[in-house]
Amino acid sequence: MKKILIASGCSFTDENFESSVHPEMICDWPKWPELLSKKLDMDYINLGQNGAGNEYIYSTILEQILKTKDKSQIGLVIPGWSQCQRKDYQHGYNGRWHQKRIDPEGDVFSYLRKDLRYMVSLQLVCERFNIPLVQFQMINLFDGFISGLMKTDRERYENRHNPNYESRYKYVPRKSVKEDRIQCNKIMLEFEPYIDQEKFIGWPLSSRIGGFHIEDKTLRYADMEYPNYIYELLVSKLDIHPNAKGQEKIAEFLYGQLENRLQK
Repeated sequence: MKKILIASGCSFTDENFESSVHPEMICDWPKWPELLSKKLDMDYINLGQNGAGNEYIYSTILEQILKTKDKSQIGLVIPGWSQCQRKDYQHGYNGRWHQKRIDPEGDVFSYLRKDLRYMVSLQLVCERFNIPLVQFQMINLFDGFISGLMKTDRERYENRHNPNYESRYKYVPRKSVKEDRIQCNKIMLEFEPYIDQEKFIGWPLSSRIGGFHIEDKTLRYADMEYPNYIYELLVSKLDIHPNAKGQEKIAEFLYGQLENRLQK
């Protein structure tokens, strides 16, 4: 019996992803958890959901671990963490998950601390059950929010002919954007002693302190001062989610990063 790869994430991971800009497009190409599991000769469980934040990612993985009777069958847990400002919440008897793009309570510093606690907590859970864990940040954790969060592909598309439309949310800094970014990087480094950096691809996650997220390493040109998207890896110029080639690029990059980490 093959081991199981358990993955969760946002729209970059969602097995049932549908383009909001191109609703006629069939987007049933294999996503990175399926592609990666084949490279690792594992079965897989993909828990990704469009718009998901990090509470959803943490919670769905935790619940999957807990309900797996034979923990030794889990060959790898691999979360693709999302943006810190997103809010996840549940409704109803079955606990259906819903999301808001920006949590109306708190600020970027509280969002970031919350998500870093999820990362440490998942590490502790996997250590408790002796489950292999490798973490990574799929899209920027906090920097996009501070820079002025881009509105959804759908919103931008629907307002493409509106000259007065603002394509980004306005960020109101505590002091200044520069100072808030510095403080976020300090918070990140405060958690560094509790993170197994050998099992966290791209730690400390922010390029300004030597880290990275996977989108930048796979779907953007790396040799530019301001990295631009490689559009042949995306659904379209209007929908910046990875297409089939983009998903393959993500899986290949992760596999290359995993080779040494899984042996330690």
